Amino acid sequence: MSSSWLSLEEALSKALAATHVVSDIETISLFSAHRRVVAQDVVATIDVPPWDNSAMDGFAINANSYTQGQALTVQGIITAGEKASTPLSAGHAYKIMTGAPIPDGANTVIMIENCGNDANGNLIINEAPTLGQNIRPQANDIAKGQVLIKEGTQLRAEHLMLLSSQGLNEVVVYRKLRVGIVATGNELAAPGESRSDTQIYESNRVGISAILSDQNVEVIDFGIVEDDKASLTRLFHQAASTTADPTSNVTGNHVDIMVSSGGVSVGDADYVKDVIEAMGHIEFWKIAVKPGKPFALGRLNNTVFCGLPGNPVSSFVTAKLLVLPIISKMQGRQDGHTALTVTATLTKDIKGRAGRRDYQRATMSYDDNGNLVVTPFKTQSSGVMTSITSANCFMIIHEDISTLAIGDTVPVMPFT
Repeated sequence: MSSSWLSLEEALSKALAATHVVSDIETISLFSAHRRVVAQDVVATIDVPPWDNSAMDGFAINANSYTQGQALTVQGIITAGEKASTPLSAGHAYKIMTGAPIPDGANTVIMIENCGNDANGNLIINEAPTLGQNIRPQANDIAKGQVLIKEGTQLRAEHLMLLSSQGLNEVVVYRKLRVGIVATGNELAAPGESRSDTQIYESNRVGISAILSDQNVEVIDFGIVEDDKASLTRLFHQAASTTADPTSNVTGNHVDIMVSSGGVSVGDADYVKDVIEAMGHIEFWKIAVKPGKPFALGRLNNTVFCGLPGNPVSSFVTAKLLVLPIISKMQGRQDGHTALTVTATLTKDIKGRAGRRDYQRATMSYDDNGNLVVTPFKTQSSGVMTSITSANCFMIIHEDISTLAIGDTVPVMPFT
C-alpha cells in the first residue's frame, strides 16, 4: 500500500475530526420527528404508570385478610380509565380490567381464569394468592425526573411512543442537515433526456440521494456539471455560499455537506479535487479501500466536501463507509459512527491481493444448521452495478489478507 493512502480507520478518524456538529435547534411535532436527533436530554415529568394498576383482567383482593376457600362478594367493577369510588371492604373483591387503578385496600389481583363462583354467585378463588401479584406498581416503568432520552439520540418509532406517553407532543431537535449532491463529467447524460453516442446515463445522484434520505437530511440536487474548472468553481461557490444565488433555480443553496461523484481521480479532466483545494482545503484524497480508492475530503468555508469516485459501485461503497459517518457526526448523534458488521462462514476459497481492504459484494444466508454463511460473487468489478443489486451484504477482506479458504470466518456488513 502506498504511504499516501490512508487506511479506512485513519480516513474515518480524520473525517470525523474535520467535521462539526450543526448545533442549530428547533422544536417540532412528534409526528415530524422520526429519525431526527434530540438536541437536549428529555426528562420524565410524570410517573409511568401514574398509579398502581392491574396487569390482568381479574379480581382485586386484599391477600392479607383473605383465607383460602373464602367466598368473596364482588363489590363492583373497575375498568381502564375509571377508579373505584370506595375502598375495598373486608370480605369483598373488585372485578378489575387490565390497566385500571388498584382500589384502596387491595394489594393483589387474581387472574379471571383462576376464579369461579359458588352456588350463591359469590367469588371463589381457585389458587393461593401471592401478595402483590399481577400489579404494576406506580413508576415501575418510568419515574418522574428520570432521563428518558439522551441528547444525540436519533429518534425512532419506539422513542416517539415513549415521549407521547409522557403527554409530550413536541421535541427539541437539531435542524436537518442540508446535503448537496452533484455528478461531474462531460460523458454523463441525465436520465430521461437524450444522450450522444459517447455519453452514458448518470446514475449516482439518485442512489446517493436515497442513501442520504434514509438519514432524514434535506437533499439539494445540483444536477450534472461539466468537467471544467470554471463550471466547477461556480458550482462549489454556490454550494458553500452563505446566501442563496437569486439567479439559480435552487433555493437555499448553502449546504452543510457537498457530495460530488466523479472528477477526484488522476485523469486529465479530473478537476474537482484541484478546484476544492484552490477554493478551500483538501484533507485527504486516497484511501486503501477497494472499490473506492479516490475519495476526497475537504472544506469550503463551513461546508464539508465529500468527493466520491465516479464509478457507481465505488461511489456506493464510499458513501456507505465515509459519508454516512460524517452525516452522523454532524447531526450530533451519539450512537456511533461505524457500520454494523457480523461474522459469517465463507463458502468458497478466495485468492486476492493484499494492500487494500476489499468490500466484496456477496449474499449472506443461514445454512441448514442455522449458521450464518456468506458467498461472494465471482464478478467483483467496480463497473458492474448488478453486483450491488443482487447482493445483500459486503464481505470484508482486510488489507493484510490475500487468501481465504472455505470454512474461514469473515466480517460481513449487511445492507440495511
